[in-house]
Amino acid sequence: MKRYNLKKGKRYTFFSVIVIGIVAVMLLSVVYYNSLKQIVDKPFNDFKVLTIKEAFENAFKNVSIQPSGFGIVNITGMDEMNNVYTAKVTKEGLLSISINNENVPNPEELYREIYAKAFYNLILTKPIADYESSDPKNVLNYIRNVSYDYFQENDREYISLIGKDENGNTVQIIYNIAKVDGKLRIVPDKVFVNNKLLNSTEKRIFLAKVYKKSVDRDLIEVVKNSFLKEYPYESIEQVLSKVNNARWTIKDENRKMVEFNGMDNIDNKEVVITIGFRINEDGETVVEYAQLNGQDVEAGDIPYLISYLYSRYSSIDKNRDIERYKQIIFSTKVPNSTKTFGEFFTQYVKNDKWDIQYATNNVKLLVTAETASNDKVYMEFLFTKGGIYLSKAMLNNVEQKFDELTSKIFTAGTIQQTGPVAQTTSPEGVEKIEKIKSGKIVKYSSFANNEEAFKSYLRNLSWSYDAQKDRVVLTGVGKYGTKTWNFKFVFDLYFGREPVLEDMFMDGINVIDEVSDYVISKIFRVDTLGNNIVELVKNTVFTFRTYEEILGPIGWKIDRNNDRVVYTSDNLQINFAVEPAGQVKVVQVLYKGQDWTTRSYEILKTLENGGNLASLEQSPQKTQETKKEPVKPATEQPVEQPSKPQLEQNQEEIPETQQYGQF
Repeated sequence: MKRYNLKKGKRYTFFSVIVIGIVAVMLLSVVYYNSLKQIVDKPFNDFKVLTIKEAFENAFKNVSIQPSGFGIVNITGMDEMNNVYTAKVTKEGLLSISINNENVPNPEELYREIYAKAFYNLILTKPIADYESSDPKNVLNYIRNVSYDYFQENDREYISLIGKDENGNTVQIIYNIAKVDGKLRIVPDKVFVNNKLLNSTEKRIFLAKVYKKSVDRDLIEVVKNSFLKEYPYESIEQVLSKVNNARWTIKDENRKMVEFNGMDNIDNKEVVITIGFRINEDGETVVEYAQLNGQDVEAGDIPYLISYLYSRYSSIDKNRDIERYKQIIFSTKVPNSTKTFGEFFTQYVKNDKWDIQYATNNVKLLVTAETASNDKVYMEFLFTKGGIYLSKAMLNNVEQKFDELTSKIFTAGTIQQTGPVAQTTSPEGVEKIEKIKSGKIVKYSSFANNEEAFKSYLRNLSWSYDAQKDRVVLTGVGKYGTKTWNFKFVFDLYFGREPVLEDMFMDGINVIDEVSDYVISKIFRVDTLGNNIVELVKNTVFTFRTYEEILGPIGWKIDRNNDRVVYTSDNLQINFAVEPAGQVKVVQVLYKGQDWTTRSYEILKTLENGGNLASLEQSPQKTQETKKEPVKPATEQPVEQPSKPQLEQNQEEIPETQQYGQF
């Protein structure tokens, strides 16, 4: 039998061809498979942030991808109940979805649910911006009974988390999820508590509570990169790094305390500045102490030292500070008059221009204006830890006693102001007014809508639309405390649909959040919404300790009939009033059933110093000479003290019923 043998070289060539062919087929298969995979590596329709593959991978477990015929890919995943979801995607971008092999009639709606679930899981697994060292799941420890919703606005994609905190408050956090340089970035965009939008500072503090922001990184760097609550726009380092010879040291690692030291020229003298910062349990950086040339700065002076440094070394918003201090001035009485400074500046002078000066232990507001008879007015208001003082008053460049100045200004009469020409509200304005009136800023109130709620509290209601600011405005007259106020509420439509209260004014005073929340709680009859007013009083500093530190954490409540915060113990009852701009006043003190209001300062000072009230029972009330009188607030006081028009800055006084609290 004849045998035929292939030559060695041809045999190797044959096998090489076979191997190359197999490899080529495998490569073509890989290329084809990868090309099919690219079908699900693209977004679907308007869901731009995540690809179809990313949506499935973040929404489901056991995700797999399989080619299914020419130009078609199946992507499969399993939910928590082991239901199998299969999406069939064509290269043209068409999509169909089945659950457990049963096709759903509206795949786009189902894909939206899958996409929303992917977003929800992302905020629980991916660190959010500025909280990279925190566990994302901490949000579920803070908010219970959570539900979520996905939506789009202005080409941006959001996921909204809604639930209740341990106190029963409704909390809503809205996250924006986007891709930056191919990486996902999750940013908490807005936070609502009981349907009230938190401002940037409130949001930062709230999120620190929620996420329990850790300080695992270097403690000094954490403090340097933090923002003080009052100055949310520049970090601490951005400001204090400009101070000469700036140095940072860890003071107490266990208490998370960092100390700053630097040199500054104050009043033409070189001064060593020392500031101790601490990160509190809420993740907020606070000033624990301060020193100048090694001497302790009193607690009441520390805010002025900080504002002085920020005014020198940062782009501090002076206009914001001016407005803040103006509101305090406007809520106080003109000495020897029943009128407030708010009425004084709006009715009796015109063209008022304000400026501010910062010092290490005070802030001074300067104002020029004109009377109805065109005389020139100049005044200086001094803010110190002891209160507000009139330090200077001039008329036509001649220094005046203040009661003489006001007498001349009141004699000149009120300013004749020309009101704006009435304009017809645009159709857009009418539509927005109706949306605000028919909506509810407190969702769980028993009232049907905002209009019904506000009608129950205010009289002389007037709804209008501010086209320039694109806001709806409600004005009316209502009672707070023992006084009738002119209220103004400014509303916005969040994303064009949800009404949000943006600002509240009382007699032209911009109301702080705690008072605003309390008033809204009365209007909508939801008591829990206004409870923060108690915390405001408890955290207010008397002279160097807070009222809670002096009186204790137990025994606090709200007297909603009289709009007072009340502290009660076995023998002592103290009633506090909170002004619209935030000043906290003691308006009544009862000790063992007797009215000791005129001794309120003496009582609180004794308790603050650790003394016992029994020592005061036999001692008569002290009468003290008054040399320097703080400006009186525009609320009734148990004892009305005469005001002195001209105030000397180098004199001190403790009035029988001192005005104390937050200024």
